[in-house]
Amino acid sequence: MPDASPRAPRKISWDVLRVVAVFAVMLGHITHQGALLHPELVGYPFRVTAQFGAAILLVISAFFVCASLRKGEPRRWLWNRVARLVPAYLVAVTVTYVVARYATIRFSGLPFPPGLSGFLFGIPQGPPSDPSPWYIPTGADLLANLGMVQEWGWRYELFYYLDGAYWTLPVQLVAFTAAALLWPRRWRTHRLTVGLLWALILVPLLLRFVVFDPVSTPKLVETFYYGLGLHRVHVFAIGIAIWLWAKRRLAQWHLALFVLAACAAQDLQVFPFHQALPNDPERWPSLIGFAIMLLLVCLAARGPDWRFPGLSRIAPAVTWLAGISYGLYLVHQELGYILARALLNVGVPGWLRLPIVLAAAVLGGWAITAGVERPVHRWLTARRDRREKPGKPQFKDSEPVSVGGPS
Repeated sequence: MPDASPRAPRKISWDVLRVVAVFAVMLGHITHQGALLHPELVGYPFRVTAQFGAAILLVISAFFVCASLRKGEPRRWLWNRVARLVPAYLVAVTVTYVVARYATIRFSGLPFPPGLSGFLFGIPQGPPSDPSPWYIPTGADLLANLGMVQEWGWRYELFYYLDGAYWTLPVQLVAFTAAALLWPRRWRTHRLTVGLLWALILVPLLLRFVVFDPVSTPKLVETFYYGLGLHRVHVFAIGIAIWLWAKRRLAQWHLALFVLAACAAQDLQVFPFHQALPNDPERWPSLIGFAIMLLLVCLAARGPDWRFPGLSRIAPAVTWLAGISYGLYLVHQELGYILARALLNVGVPGWLRLPIVLAAAVLGGWAITAGVERPVHRWLTARRDRREKPGKPQFKDSEPVSVGGPS
């Protein structure tokens, strides 16, 4: 029997925002952050020094938490999110570790430890012969990244991120869990919800700039602050506020205050010393980019779909890229640096390295989406559906997902 309430047509506006945001992340990491971590990775035709893409993806994620969670049972919704995000992440971590072990030992000019266990976990002997040696990941790094606890140990040099982009996954999972727990509560009135959103923006700022001082914050406090994702909860708050406004449950003037507060919080959290440090992106391009993208999110949330003549022609490509954007996010950074260094070693110039690295990231993102994310999600959710014997699955199997949430 056909469904009496078919899904609304997919909106190209959300796909455009996801693609712009994820490519802003990729270009910033490849052309700017890469040279800060590995000084030899220069020579690109331009540098993207603005940082706003990951934050916008989390804003979109928060918006679609509200849009999707209200349609189903919270526990099943949370399992759907976990089943979609975590397996692909675990595979990406494992692949990145193995590739990084091989590449960093080679780049540093060191001999490989004997045997498979030596290759995977051994310590190469001797001083590096390359003038720009790379950090060689260890078994502790692998375990910490698989467990998503990198933020809790790198300040103490216990383990390190295998890929700097991985910080969003534990933050998202904590946010999803909190949403699933809070959503069905009877005390969650509109007034309390709005008050909680303001608290998500203001309380972390109070802790960071009033209770503590960014210049002299104890290492343990920093670990808890970043480990709990308090430096990014404002992006979830503004995403939820935009959803309330789109449903006409929040006045325009109130949304304007939220947008201004979120922009101020983003600026303070990314640039706590009120200026860009040597390893930071540029301050004003980052803030302006974040503000413009927030306004575009508002237009997508409440305005008509962006079915412009020129955009309609490329809509299939944009939708395809948006559908693999989570995979793109997982594989572009560290593996991209490794590919860029390998290309540099054989003399490929920067203007050619950039499109090759981008194309490889798209290929890798498609591979992990088609080969891991979607089939494993189908298998995990089908098992739960069979066990619980529901009338029908909560979400359609074909529903795409990105780091910014489903459409």
